[in-house]
Formats: sequence, structure tokens, C-alpha cells
Amino acid sequence: MKQPFFSVIIPVYEAIETIEDCLDSVWSQSFSDYEIILTDDGSSDGSGAFAKKWLEGKAVLRYHIIEQENKGLGAARNAAIAAACGKFCALLDADDLWHPEKLSACYEFLKSAQETAVLYHSVENFGRKHSRRPTFPIQSLKDLILLGCPLVPSASIIRTDLAQEHPFQTNLDYHGAEDLYLWLELLIAREQLHYWPEALTYYREEGGMSSNIDEHLFKVNNVYEHFYQKNQISKQDFERATQRKYYEAARFYQKRGKHDKAQQFYSVADAKSLKILGLRILNALGLSI
Repeated sequence: MKQPFFSVIIPVYEAIETIEDCLDSVWSQSFSDYEIILTDDGSSDGSGAFAKKWLEGKAVLRYHIIEQENKGLGAARNAAIAAACGKFCALLDADDLWHPEKLSACYEFLKSAQETAVLYHSVENFGRKHSRRPTFPIQSLKDLILLGCPLVPSASIIRTDLAQEHPFQTNLDYHGAEDLYLWLELLIAREQLHYWPEALTYYREEGGMSSNIDEHLFKVNNVYEHFYQKNQISKQDFERATQRKYYEAARFYQKRGKHDKAQQFYSVADAKSLKILGLRILNALGLSI
């Protein structure tokens, strides 16, 4: 059987409300040289059974379903990637969607650059509000931790052999930040992350930056701490990266009128920044900007 160009990697857990739209967005692709590898990660809401029925109804579609007890997002992605036959793994979470030209556009780049490690592209947020998520080229590890992480898994394609060599973390200390860990690991290995400016993924944003920003911040800091302890991030960059996350959390809470929480994070963000000082004053005045 001919090797597909893409393996579409879909981890599914309690996604009954979104999985049909997700799969429809794959079926609607203008590019057809792909397989779907779907991991049902112990769903109890019937989303795995629904996905199986949906896939069985597409007789011409090559697919494989993996069923496992709930092990978490990293393990679900890893199981699907381990079974992938495509040259590249195109990641897609079960609550996100793709533009119909996503695979076609990425193929046009990758067909002449098949040594590419990771190709990522811009994202449109939808759900809580519609907006373009800031996305930009990453040239180094320092860019990733100091400028912010512009890579969204559902907008990322990884060469399959590399994805199998560098699996997602399953350690719960990094749960929710598995992708950040992987991007840092690949940059340390001197792999190149290539940026495609076209918005080809729709990211479902229901709780803002995170439905539990405090936990998200804790897990991201665990990732930074891990690489800092291995001397792969300098002390100065580690401190600056941590302060940046405090600033992002402060802005998250200030914009939503949660001024006490915002003040907690502003108090540990960069005290030398005039911008942060100004925002902190406005927050103390109760202004949600």
C-alpha cells in the first residue's frame, strides 16, 4: 500500500460536542493523500464510538483507531504517532478545525523540503471571540521562551520519524505544556521550526488563554525549570521567561476584571518595566483594559 504523505493525528477525550465538526474539517480537505490515526483516550461520553462510526462511513478513507484507558493528551498523541505511516504527522485536537486548503498548502511547501522538522502556521481563534492569534517565526530557543510560544499543536506538522524519536511528555508535571516541552527539545537538538504565515487552523477558545490559568502557569514553569536545571536555559533567560508568564497571567485577569488576581501576578512580574508599572496602576484603579 502506498505511503500517505500525511498522517492526521487526532487524540480524543470527552469530545462528543466537537468531534464531528473536527472530522468534517478533515474530510473537507482539497488534498486527499492522508490517513487518519485517532486515539480514543478512555472517553466515557461516546465520542470514541461516534468517531469510529463516522470513519466507517467513509469507505475510501484510510484510518486507524486506537482505544486505550485514559492516559492523558501526551500519551494519546504518542500512541497515534507510533502507528503513523505518513511522511509527516499533522496534529489536530478534537475541538479544533482546519481550513479546507490546510493540507494542500502545507504540502506545497513540504514536497520540496521533506527534511523539514516542523512546519507551523497562523491560527484564527473562535468560540469566546474571533481573532487572529499572534504567530511569528522562531529562530532559537531564546525566541520561544522570551517572545512567547506561537506554535499551536493543531497548526503544527512534524516529520514522522522525528515525532517518533521525540515523543510528547507523559509526565503529569508537564500536563498541558507537553507541546512547549517538545518544541524546546527540538530546538535544543538544532531542528528547524518553519513558519507559514497563512491562517489554516481554527482554534476553539472557550476559556481564554487557559480555563485554569494558575495551573497552566505552574506547568509551563515546570518545563522552564526542567531545561534550566539541565543548563539548557540560562539563569537570566529562565527568570525573564518566568516573569513574562506572570505578565501574561496578569493581563489575562485584568482584561476580565479580576483585579486582585491581576495584582498578584503584576507584583512578581518585571518591576523595572515602565509598561508593567503603568498597567499595574491602571489595574489598581479598577480599569479592565
